[in-house]
Amino acid sequence: MMQQSSSMDRDDDVELLGRRRMYTLPTLRFLHVAIVILLIDGIVSVTLWLTGGDSDYFIDSIKNFKIKHSVFDLALLAFVKVIIHSLALSILESVTLKLIDFPLKGSLHTTSKLLHFLHIVLSFGSLVYTAVKGGFVLNEILHEETYERMHSTYNVLLICAVAFSLIEFGAFLYGVKAMKNLESIRICHIYDENGIEIDKEGNPVKKKVNIRRVFALAKPELHLLSVASLCLLVSSGSQMVAPLYFGKVVDAAQKSMDELNKTVLTLLIIYIGGGVFGMGRSWLYTLSGHRVVARLRKNLFRSIIKQDIAFFDTNRTGELCNRLSSDTQVLQNAVTVNISMLVRNLLQIIGSLVLMFSLNPSLTGVLLSVVPIIAIGAVQYGMFMKNQYVKFQARLGDAGSQAEESLSSIRTVRTFSAEKKSCDLYGKDIDKSYAIGAKLAALGGMFEGGIGIVVYGAITLVLWYGGKLVHENAKDSTKGISPGIFTSFLLYTLQVAISFATMSSLYGDFMKAVGASVRVFDLMDNKPKVSTEDGGKQVPDLDGRIEFKSVEFTYPSRPETKVVKGLSLKVEPGQMVALVGPSGGGKSTLVTLIERFYDPDAGYISIGGIDLRELDQEWLRQKISMVSQEPTLFACSIKENIAYGREASMEEVIAVAKEANAHEFITTFEEGYDTLVGERGVRLSGGQKQRVAIARALIMNPKILLLDEATSALDAESEHLVQEAIDRAMKGRTVVIIAHRLSTVRNASKVVVIDKGEIAEQGTHEELLDRNGVYKRLVLRQLTAGAVTDPASDKLINEDADDKDLLLN
Repeated sequence: MMQQSSSMDRDDDVELLGRRRMYTLPTLRFLHVAIVILLIDGIVSVTLWLTGGDSDYFIDSIKNFKIKHSVFDLALLAFVKVIIHSLALSILESVTLKLIDFPLKGSLHTTSKLLHFLHIVLSFGSLVYTAVKGGFVLNEILHEETYERMHSTYNVLLICAVAFSLIEFGAFLYGVKAMKNLESIRICHIYDENGIEIDKEGNPVKKKVNIRRVFALAKPELHLLSVASLCLLVSSGSQMVAPLYFGKVVDAAQKSMDELNKTVLTLLIIYIGGGVFGMGRSWLYTLSGHRVVARLRKNLFRSIIKQDIAFFDTNRTGELCNRLSSDTQVLQNAVTVNISMLVRNLLQIIGSLVLMFSLNPSLTGVLLSVVPIIAIGAVQYGMFMKNQYVKFQARLGDAGSQAEESLSSIRTVRTFSAEKKSCDLYGKDIDKSYAIGAKLAALGGMFEGGIGIVVYGAITLVLWYGGKLVHENAKDSTKGISPGIFTSFLLYTLQVAISFATMSSLYGDFMKAVGASVRVFDLMDNKPKVSTEDGGKQVPDLDGRIEFKSVEFTYPSRPETKVVKGLSLKVEPGQMVALVGPSGGGKSTLVTLIERFYDPDAGYISIGGIDLRELDQEWLRQKISMVSQEPTLFACSIKENIAYGREASMEEVIAVAKEANAHEFITTFEEGYDTLVGERGVRLSGGQKQRVAIARALIMNPKILLLDEATSALDAESEHLVQEAIDRAMKGRTVVIIAHRLSTVRNASKVVVIDKGEIAEQGTHEELLDRNGVYKRLVLRQLTAGAVTDPASDKLINEDADDKDLLLN
């Protein structure tokens, strides 16, 4: 895990052109390496001490402690070293980091020297003590025939204590230099004013995704995982001790029934205790997994829904849904249950090997000969699985996007009899994912089969060599090993083999999780350019004035085409401004810029005299409502659709429905306002959807109303009802409308003709007709040939206004 530096860089480097610097340290550094060595020393020492001899021998070695006959002091020393050195190392690193920023502070230098002195003295004292103790014991073994030798496990502990003390002493001598190297190995991170990490060129830095970051997802469940880990330790301990008692049962059966009964009863208690704690382990780890994936899905959806509109222009809905479902599911077990399995199997391997070593070192060496082969194979297999699984999930995402697109547009598919085409397109994406899946399956089978051959080959060799030792013991009791010890060793061998096989597959699972998490973290790390959470001003007396000042804009998905070119426009409070012009000229783009779906590339847009970028986005969108040409309704009731923007009473819903000419048709439904509209409002007609959308806009009581050709796709009767509702909705509000009907344009305070991203003309309807410019040509082009001879004549125009398109979309 990356550790943050205790302070920023020096004052002259903290901020540079609005940027700030922060430092982290690499994971592989002296602090972590030293702590790992100390932990291994502590675990090995305590385990060897606890497993040495029978209970009476163990208790006697504590009660009647003698330096040449017991190792209780070595286990205690190892435990104390872990605590003191680990704590002091963490403080030393923190002090050293402060010294980098404050090199002249004398107290920091003093503290650093004292901590280095403590580590060196303690490690040297430990080395001297263990070496002297080892010398005494070795002298007794070589020269005193009456010396009663310690249990073999205790002898192993004594050798390990001397070896670890020597390693630790050398490490802490090197630690003086290692701490000085912190300044050169620390990693500099540069952040812009928005808190986004950037490189030296100012480009956003993509965060690395590794197994540590995946594990960090489970941090909020630390309390559950801690209890689960305690249960894990007990259940794993029972599994480690059980084979030892199996062997004792075999030997006890050759002695007496009393000893056999006691041993079997002890074994039963071990199994019962292990089962109870194993149940707790399984329950708590699985529960944590469900909590992690539930929280991850909520956070991921929150991250997706807050992206700017440009993000959705370039990302397909089906792919995003696939990340929410399948990618997060892959991570569920990886951060909880698989960690449990990893720790459990790791403990079983370490514990079993220690006990096997105490039973017979030579047999243990035979089994350990396969470890390097398995380790190298597992690493290579895991890296391949990670890379291939990223591709596999990507192809599944493509298939999901294709399916979502076809199913959501099923009427269009059916209209063109394109079912076969949709199936073929979906099938191609599935075939691509299948091809990758076939590779994963083949490699997985080869890996597991290869590991199985190596492991069971080693077991066979252990069986032969162990059988040979038992045969020697049968001839001479002073040689070889007893059948009970051989039985225990075989069970430990099987336990180690199974644990190795499980861990090798777990590595592949973890790499799968990393592969899936790459896509998840990409979404969670992506910072929208137009944020919905950036705060800002709230203006109580917003007057509805809109101003475009030298605005230029290019869609991020089409960077080669400039849509708006240096446009300036003012809309006064209470005005109705109609935007007209050829299709593709930029009318709808201006409306989306007012909504701040995008920010302009140059210039600015203000409302009430305040730049949109300075206003609180959530508050702003409560002051602006929009009705589009094709309104989207949600698959819920009419009431819920109308009150989608805020909490509203039934009376308020009915009031705005009446204002939008929707109440009458709603009451004809059997369920009334509780009628479900279906996906995207499919159960309602076009005119009904428009009126519900108008009611949804009105319930917000907006200061500014945006209308994007809201009547262009309706029949004459529906258009009349919708237009009537729109006329009612526009009263007392600033209105920007993309005009389609001449009757709407004639009532506008100002008509603005948009052509190729620029304002070609602006003025009232009559003024523009008199100019004989672009606007007049648009009107003439849409008028039908016949009775109309003078477009400036109110009479002739009014005769055709209700049923003729007079302006282009």
